[in-house]
Amino acid sequence: MPRVAVVVAACLALSIAGCGGGSAAPNPATPPPAATSTPDRHLVGKMDPNQIFQVLAAGNQSIVQESISSGRSGEPVVVLFLRDRTQPLAIAQFSSAKAREDAGFTTGSKIAKGDSPYTFWAGNIVIQLGPLDENAIPGAPGADLETLAAELVSKIDPYVGPLEQRSVRPITLPSTPAPTATQSPTATPKATPKATPKPTPKPSPKKTPKP
Repeated sequence: MPRVAVVVAACLALSIAGCGGGSAAPNPATPPPAATSTPDRHLVGKMDPNQIFQVLAAGNQSIVQESISSGRSGEPVVVLFLRDRTQPLAIAQFSSAKAREDAGFTTGSKIAKGDSPYTFWAGNIVIQLGPLDENAIPGAPGADLETLAAELVSKIDPYVGPLEQRSVRPITLPSTPAPTATQSPTATPKATPKATPKPTPKPSPKKTPKP
């Protein structure tokens, strides 16, 4: 085969691959990076008051430790008494979640004597914020205490939860989904019964007089 024909054939064979200086085919689109899920930072297993204290301190919560104690009957096993700004704060550690439930901190429980205005719990930990009196039911919190309770919850919720509460004036808990509004069912109108026509009275036959 002549040399010129060989060159032409080779060029035709390579034309698909860009013979003659054509532009190269574009690279396929780079797939977007896979979405990374937010790591779960919740503490697992039995918790102790010191862990909660460290979480609050790391969140720039102005707290100061005052004393430490325990329950009269052995439950809670440890109670850490602190002060959050001007408000008393107690973090109680029970031996287990069941022991905490046995102490009355359960879903739907009512405010009782000895409670603080704000009481939160999760697992074996109970947190009480605000003044308390063992012989009295707590009164309504002021706006400053309500704000402080919301700040405290926002700090510990990523690490402890899901939280539950028994509070005089409950606040929204971040881990608790808002209730979905349900539409009231529309009443189906009742069919109006048709009036039954009254029977037409038959005329009475007239008596023919006798001749």
